[in-house]
Amino acid sequence: AGSPGASGRFTQRDEEATVMTLTHVLLGLIVLSTGLFSGLLMTVKFFFERALKDLSGPEFAVVMQRFLKITRTHPLNYAMVLTSGFAPIAVLVMLRENPGGPSFVLTAFGLLAFWCGSMLPSTFIAQPLYGVFLGWEIDAPPPDWQAARDRYFRLNVVRGLGSALAFVLFVIAAMTAPL
Repeated sequence: AGSPGASGRFTQRDEEATVMTLTHVLLGLIVLSTGLFSGLLMTVKFFFERALKDLSGPEFAVVMQRFLKITRTHPLNYAMVLTSGFAPIAVLVMLRENPGGPSFVLTAFGLLAFWCGSMLPSTFIAQPLYGVFLGWEIDAPPPDWQAARDRYFRLNVVRGLGSALAFVLFVIAAMTAPL
């Protein structure tokens, strides 16, 4: 697939095979990135939050500020989010000949789940909240610091569910993609 036939020219069949190969490669990358991102969120939700829950205000502020300085702008974070949030668009374009097919529909719903459940809440709720955490004085967090912490915990549920749902939909889309 992807090499010219005996005539030295690419045929329609060669082009279709190349598009499907690229579709499978992109779906594999999407599954990998969304799986890693979901795993990161689940680790935060089920392990990191348990450690944070019983901390005092100053302890919580120290841990979150150190954590956010590392993770907030880490290139791997950007790579996972951008791949999971934009590569499915390319897959949808490549699958446009069959918009009712399972791979197309599952990819579209996975994209919607990732954007609505993870990207938009991260951009418009988590990032401003991170700015709040980073603005706290370590020795004197605000009196309502626990409310901000709890908002962060609830937000992680939404983001975790959104990315996990997207991951499952992308896996099934990859499994049902035509060969």
